[in-house]
Amino acid sequence: MINYKIVPSPLDHEWHILLTFTKHDDFPIEISLPNWTPGSYLIRDFSRHITSIDASCNGVPVRLDQIAKNCWHAASSRGEWQIRYTVYAFDLSVRGSFLSTERGFFDGACMFLRVKGTEMLQHRLDLSDIPTGWRIATTLTETDRYIFQTASYAELIDRPVEMGLIEFLDFEAAGIPHTLALSGIYPDFDRNRLISDLKKICETELAMFSSPAPFEKYLFLLHVGEQIYGGLEHTDSTALLSDRHWLPPAGMADANENYTQLLGLFSHEYFHAWNVKSIKPAAFVPYDLDKENYTEQLWAFEGITSYYDDLFLIRSRTISPESYLNLLAQGITRVQQTHGRLRQTLAESSFTAWNKFYKPDENSPNAIVSYYQKGALVALCLDLIIRNRSNGSHSLDTVMNELYREWRDTHSGIPEKHWQIRCQEITGLDLEDFFQKALYSTEDLPLAECLSTAGVGLTFLPLPRQHGGGYAEHICTVLPVGDFGARFKQNTDHIVLTHILNGGSAESAALCPQDKIIALDGYACTDFAAQWARYPVGAKINIHFFRSGILRQTVLTVQATGADTALLHITDRNLLENWLFG
Repeated sequence: MINYKIVPSPLDHEWHILLTFTKHDDFPIEISLPNWTPGSYLIRDFSRHITSIDASCNGVPVRLDQIAKNCWHAASSRGEWQIRYTVYAFDLSVRGSFLSTERGFFDGACMFLRVKGTEMLQHRLDLSDIPTGWRIATTLTETDRYIFQTASYAELIDRPVEMGLIEFLDFEAAGIPHTLALSGIYPDFDRNRLISDLKKICETELAMFSSPAPFEKYLFLLHVGEQIYGGLEHTDSTALLSDRHWLPPAGMADANENYTQLLGLFSHEYFHAWNVKSIKPAAFVPYDLDKENYTEQLWAFEGITSYYDDLFLIRSRTISPESYLNLLAQGITRVQQTHGRLRQTLAESSFTAWNKFYKPDENSPNAIVSYYQKGALVALCLDLIIRNRSNGSHSLDTVMNELYREWRDTHSGIPEKHWQIRCQEITGLDLEDFFQKALYSTEDLPLAECLSTAGVGLTFLPLPRQHGGGYAEHICTVLPVGDFGARFKQNTDHIVLTHILNGGSAESAALCPQDKIIALDGYACTDFAAQWARYPVGAKINIHFFRSGILRQTVLTVQATGADTALLHITDRNLLENWLFG
């Protein structure tokens, strides 16, 4: 058995970890820490947070030689081994570790050194030294008070741990125990509303797939704070972050925008228990946590999940059809306003997530497209095409349920391009042309055509970029407004440009990222959005700005915004409800 004892040191944000095991052979020892964690496709270099490490065997110090950034080697020696190491913990995210006097959290991949060759042995975790009064929330199997055990290393790093002052809210969904572990400081809220809605979402997702579910219990770890957001899926739990004000206030009627976003986060990460933690690319079986695991299929795992997350909100009747269409229109607008959709295919977006999507820069809006956002729209089109061509006998649900059944039988991953093959085999439809265009070209998706089969009309209008798209009962003609063609950060008396969009007003005026605009036509740039709104299309503006500390001037001609803001309206409510609820 491999043993870990963790002693928290909250004041300096450090975990002191003792790793012990017995070695019975003469092979050299190799220990390492993962470079990334499943579900977050970026090399994180967790080992950089190890601030000290030493080893001994049978009480005698042993030299550890570092042979890679995340790997150490020791000469052979039989007996009782002890590895002591310290991990710095101040990463307020769902994929790292955090420790303060108020709270502790860790994802196992950034914490637990693995001993090569022992990955399939039982692993034991001792958390008995946590501060007095703290509680623990995790799905690790507890064998004694604060003592946990897993069947393998992979299982150990797939069960995140939250500790501190935690409120537990329990419920059952389809007979399966579920718990929401809430941490952080938050105002009073409608607990009954939250649990009722969460229960309905879980039951709706469970009902889509054949039994048994991929878990026997499920835990939502939700930490709330100020302007934070995130989620990371695990086999029978998920770690979540949200703003404290997203919790539902007492007396709220329809779900507001923030609460809807929180419910969507729950829905998204819960669906991953089937799609990515169960059904997964062959490239992830098993995960190689030392290096990138490349696949063109992230669109099918994150994108399809992103399609279903909001869809389950309407299916569970926690939001209205109009609210769902509002969310969908906003998603369509985000993709349509991304110039990178015309340069990068969805397959490329998936494959290069490691060094492009997860490493955005000032040119990202011009160069890449999100496999989450466009992937969700591909899933939308695919679902509606299958429903239409099969006369309602099949849908994307059919495909997902069959893929899950196959995973239960084989526990095998899906080879590259095989997802598309199985989709066609399961539905009996020829979808090759759609997949070729949707995944391997930069052609726009047939959104209007697909949505029309579900009783929804799609119109693109030249609205101000900040509109964002939405649901509209009636569509009216509008005149184009001026589009700056850049993203910026407003400060007290100036703005700093963060992104310059190809072909826009700002680029045509030779402005660059990091330029600091201080004046428009001689007036201080104290509220750029309001000042910009006063200029008509075609106006010429004298811009004063600093670049690298040098005052410069340019003339900007206001260009018209493109027709890239999506508005959705209902054309046939029966068709719409058949899609959403049928």
